Amino acid sequence: MASNFGALLAQRGVLLFLLGLLTGLGQGVYRNPRVGLSAHMTGVQSGTVLIAFGLLWPYLGIAAGWAAPVAHTLWLSFYAIWFALVLAAIFGASKVLPIAGKGFSAKPWQESLVSTVMIAGSVACIVAVGAVLVLARWVSVV
Repeated sequence: MASNFGALLAQRGVLLFLLGLLTGLGQGVYRNPRVGLSAHMTGVQSGTVLIAFGLLWPYLGIAAGWAAPVAHTLWLSFYAIWFALVLAAIFGASKVLPIAGKGFSAKPWQESLVSTVMIAGSVACIVAVGAVLVLARWVSVV
């Protein structure tokens, strides 16, 4: 079962890597090109990390009951962060990205959407990576 989640993570990683590359092609249409570059880099880098997790997955020894929720949270969180950045680049949202978004602003609902997706993805990512470290016994929680 663990190898199936490894394959899932690697496959999702390759797809996110491709989406990151395609995101780079949109530089001319983003309202905020700086955040567009961030979305491009995040897609490429997060895709690479997911591929690495996928290749490592069979060796982590994560219990069957934890494998599915951790693996799905892991890839979904990376996609959420990338998607929030793409939306921020398109909308010109800046509240959750004060440095890259400097000088830009979006409608309140757009700012709220980007903030919600970015924060949810970030928290989920931290939880999932922390869970991998603990469940693989690379970090002890005592």
